[in-house]
Amino acid sequence: MAIPIKAVPILSGDIADDFVQQAEKREKHPAPKLSDEREERIAKVMRQMREFKFPWEKK
Repeated sequence: MAIPIKAVPILSGDIADDFVQQAEKREKHPAPKLSDEREERIAKVMRQMREFKFPWEKK
């Protein structure tokens, strides 16, 4: 028995125009990047999370 293919939604009208305008605006003005200091802080927090041990696990 074949599984029916679901219809793919298609944007049209004002919604489609608004979507395209927002996409073009974001392409011209990309989001700001993280500073080196913030990237280092995030890396430190992630490392601490990986190395975290609950008190009952410590020996």
